[in-house]
Amino acid sequence: MKHEPKSIGAALQTALKQMEAYDNFLKLWVVQNWKKVMVKPLSEICRPIKFENETLIIEAKSEAWANELQKYKKEMIDILNRKFDQLNVKDIKIE
Repeated sequence: MKHEPKSIGAALQTALKQMEAYDNFLKLWVVQNWKKVMVKPLSEICRPIKFENETLIIEAKSEAWANELQKYKKEMIDILNRKFDQLNVKDIKIE
């Protein structure tokens, strides 16, 4: 069976779709495995809700913890980007 060669544009489109699928899988994995991903005690005082583009939305256990977590946003972003550089998290929104 002979296959027709793909154009560069078609090959790039296929690769981009695969990368997007992997990116979505990775985001879902982070949300579902938060306690494995984030360090303690941060993993115990908040939980991820979802990603919106390059922003992770998390929910704090209380308003007091939400205020405290503001101090650790950069550290949390650094941890996520170090472990999963493809995510390229730029911000964390705390609810």
